[in-house]
Amino acid sequence: MTAPQEDAEDLPEAGTSAPAAADATDGADELPPSYEPVHRPTPLAAPERAEAEPAPRRRGSTLLIVLAVLVVVALVKTFVVQTFGIPSGSMEDTLLEGDRVAVTMYDADDVDRGDIVVFTDPDNWLTVTEPTGLRGFVQDALIVLHLLPEDSGHHLIKRVIGVAGDRIVADGEGSLTINGVEVHEPYLKSGRSASDVAFDVTVPDGYVWVMGDNRANSADSRFHQDDANGGFVPLDDVVGVAKVVLWPLSRLETLDDGGAFDAVPDAATSTTAGTGP
Repeated sequence: MTAPQEDAEDLPEAGTSAPAAADATDGADELPPSYEPVHRPTPLAAPERAEAEPAPRRRGSTLLIVLAVLVVVALVKTFVVQTFGIPSGSMEDTLLEGDRVAVTMYDADDVDRGDIVVFTDPDNWLTVTEPTGLRGFVQDALIVLHLLPEDSGHHLIKRVIGVAGDRIVADGEGSLTINGVEVHEPYLKSGRSASDVAFDVTVPDGYVWVMGDNRANSADSRFHQDDANGGFVPLDDVVGVAKVVLWPLSRLETLDDGGAFDAVPDAATSTTAGTGP
């Protein structure tokens, strides 16, 4: 099949030049004048963006902040204040099982009658089974970080009844005297007397005599007179003084003795003897 034929009238005659060339020559005079090309300055390169800090450096800064916080918490808990949970009903109704109290550490060596103190077990007052395995490892780690107190699980909380030199006498019928003055204790659990156990002791230097506010349910100094300290608690074992019930919030209150010992005179002389006449 052949290509379609062009119309003979559209073809230029033989020997003639194409009219397009003439048209191009005639239009040359109509072109606009030429201009020198504009030379624009080479644009400056955009400043490089500062690269973000590498991830390891950010992690390092975060770690330093965490360590600083842990150090501050450890110092506060070691030298200023800690919180302790109440594990039993021996201090009812002043403190209930499950309460959490704030305990100041800086005045542990300056306790007085009526103070509620936290102290480490003087001589097997408690029977405690140490945790093992993962739980034991976690407890030890928290103790090293000072997020838990040393000897965690080996603390007791009682009220100081006598300090060095005080002679404390209970007749077993509910009466309690200190240095010859009968004491009336408003904080005792309702229906409880000062002591149903008779005793007569004189507190030696460097020790205190402690009792629970729930006298009928408190294994305190009265019941440990045959231990290495004669039932007295060494001041070196006192961790701190409980000042405030923090939790639950419905029980938020400061702790005091209600003036129970205001009329008690100081002992005439201190003594190293553990038992009075």
